[in-house]
Amino acid sequence: MSRAGFILALVLATAAFAGDALPKQTLVFYNARLALREDQPTEALKLWLLRNGLVEQGERGLHDEDFRSVVWAALGELGLCQDGFPKDDHGAGLWPIALHNQIVYSMTKGAPPDVPPPFDAFEVGRQQRFVSLNDVLSTAELRSVTFHRTFCVLPRLTLLEAGEVPWKDLSDRLSAGLLMRRLLVKSLDTLVREKVQNVAAVEARIFDLDLAISELISRQTRQAGFAAKQHARSLGVSEVGAQEARDAASVWPANSAQADFLRRSLTWQAREWLMLSRARRLSLFAQARSHSKDPEALERLVLSVIDGLMERGEAEELEAWIGFLDARDVPARRNALIAGERGKRLLELDPSKGFRERSVIALHRGVAFLEAGQLEESLRSFAYAMANAEVSRESATTLALSRRWLSYVLSRYRTSEEILAMLKALVPKQEYNSIAEDLVWKAALRADAASFDRVVESIRRGTALDARVERLRPLAHGKAGEMVAGLRDAAAEEPYLTLRFIRQFLENLEAEEADVRSANIPTLKLMIGVLDSIAAQGGERSSHARTAEELVQRARAILEGLGSLEQSVATKAQALSPRHEAFAGAIRLAPADPLPWPFRAPEPERLSAFTPLMLEPVEWRDAKGALVLGWRVTE
Repeated sequence: MSRAGFILALVLATAAFAGDALPKQTLVFYNARLALREDQPTEALKLWLLRNGLVEQGERGLHDEDFRSVVWAALGELGLCQDGFPKDDHGAGLWPIALHNQIVYSMTKGAPPDVPPPFDAFEVGRQQRFVSLNDVLSTAELRSVTFHRTFCVLPRLTLLEAGEVPWKDLSDRLSAGLLMRRLLVKSLDTLVREKVQNVAAVEARIFDLDLAISELISRQTRQAGFAAKQHARSLGVSEVGAQEARDAASVWPANSAQADFLRRSLTWQAREWLMLSRARRLSLFAQARSHSKDPEALERLVLSVIDGLMERGEAEELEAWIGFLDARDVPARRNALIAGERGKRLLELDPSKGFRERSVIALHRGVAFLEAGQLEESLRSFAYAMANAEVSRESATTLALSRRWLSYVLSRYRTSEEILAMLKALVPKQEYNSIAEDLVWKAALRADAASFDRVVESIRRGTALDARVERLRPLAHGKAGEMVAGLRDAAAEEPYLTLRFIRQFLENLEAEEADVRSANIPTLKLMIGVLDSIAAQGGERSSHARTAEELVQRARAILEGLGSLEQSVATKAQALSPRHEAFAGAIRLAPADPLPWPFRAPEPERLSAFTPLMLEPVEWRDAKGALVLGWRVTE
């Protein structure tokens, strides 16, 4: 929103009547908030100086307490000294965070530069003077005023009030960190909660400082331990005694405050977690989740954050939070994620925004639908998984399993126009023929000419599948003898292709139910004759003859399993062979391979505790509908 648009919105929100005019002081205050939000803290300070001029002219400030909060935030952002400026305890209570930011700025930028005396400007015909935020400036001075850093007493006074020596070196991280932590703890008391959102960011930063301070003290203690060891060695103490001296000096007692904070963070609402920065959310939760004593509450929190991230469109971070769910081996947690509307919303995410595992979610949803008896929904899910498997981190596994599950479900269906239209729409073009071939074999073995012709019309022609289709067409139309006659004619010219086709025939027939196998008994007997002729033509040492004999045994095993094998002398002799097998039947089982779950919880990432906290002016309506000119704390 533009500055003019923002001011107009505030005017409309606060004016009781259309003809009301806002006081100048109110407009100045609104513009100062807007300037700070537009990352122009210097302009916010100039507007405070303008406010001083209006007060000098007799216009009382109506928002002075809240205006001071704006000034404190601007001074902290610029790293300017806040000496002498009234604290905003009756505003939003931001001053401890603003002072914290000023200390961070000074650590980063170093000591303030020397500023030349203002009287030197007379040498070039100009006039210059030092001013403070309590001064009244002329119009010309307001246009030309600039701000610069100076030595600041307020951090020293804060140290003194805390019972510390005021001359500590605040460029030292340990000294500065202790003071920064004290200020943030103080801010938990001064912040006006009705005006400030996301105090969790302050608590998280205190936790960071605890860890940083602990590490800094441990480092100093280790250094002291090495010094103690060296001193002990110089006094003639043994190596073991010197090591004991070092260990005694390097002991740093565990501080339960950090664990208490981590446990407390797990009680925050999802909206509080979502107000933290992405890096902060992931790092803090990665450390906190091991402290949970209520797995169900932890699961609800993770799911709530996942829902919030989906609403905000932050797809890339979602995969990390799904990893936090630890659902790989817990079906109930997986179902809570993939089922219902939440699962649908996951499938609607844009892969270009960072969520790459829609196919995995669809695959799991398909299995869940199948277990619930919803075959059509499972069919759609498996087809969707195939269509989107390419972008998955486990694309090969997901694609292969999706195809196998899809074939399994299709075996339960009579092929219809609706099924084919859905497959055409969802299955990748390069995968469609392989799926359609399963349907072609299924229709042919059942002599379902209508389904066979319907599927054949939908396939992409010009591939090796065309030859198999033409060979199966007579069988689909109830003319098995015609198909076998064609095989017998082709056996002499193309024994390899003939044997390959018969192998596929047997493989597909073995996967069918008993009534389908029984219906194909005459076809099997005719095929055995074709195989016997190939074996006889090839001779004992021919590879084609050996393959033909192997397929004969396989066909006879199917027949024997159905009780339809003729009991000739030869077959009785074969039954006595140690390698003899009878095919008793096959149950078409669902794929037993474990489903992929590529979601991994990220490792905790150490974030710097020596960065400023952002103070952003925001507006909202309270429970009574009144406009609140508040603040949001972010990183």
